[in-house]
Amino acid sequence: MSDDKQNEKEERNPSPLKALSGASRDIRKYTHQIWLAGLGAFARAEEEGSGFFDALVEAGREVERHTKDKTESRVEEIKERVRHHTGETMDKMEKAFDDRLNKALSRLGLPNKREVEELEKRVHELTSALSKAEEDVSASSESETPKRRSRKKS
Repeated sequence: MSDDKQNEKEERNPSPLKALSGASRDIRKYTHQIWLAGLGAFARAEEEGSGFFDALVEAGREVERHTKDKTESRVEEIKERVRHHTGETMDKMEKAFDDRLNKALSRLGLPNKREVEELEKRVHELTSALSKAEEDVSASSESETPKRRSRKKS
């Protein structure tokens, strides 16, 4: 078959590997190579006997153990990054929500928490000042009352 005919055939019926993009194609290709290597190893094991097969099994266990250790640490690392990122995102969302809520309350004429606290503080100050003024008036009226009595007696 000529190259032109081969190219036409591939354009009409693209291979599954060509239909995949970038990383997906690489993973598919790598997986296929692993499968072929496994088949080759199995064929060789049949030829050379069970000793070779046992050696391959042991080598496979070692690779699996090593890969599993790496994978578990990598998964934990990714989990931690996701937790950190989600925490930051939640903080940003809460702040945005609080800001919008405060603006809405302000538009409605309702005081926010800070304004209510300032008002409470001012009411407390005024109440204290009023109590002091009442005490001063009471004390001055008590001190003036005996003087008035003494004037009335004369």
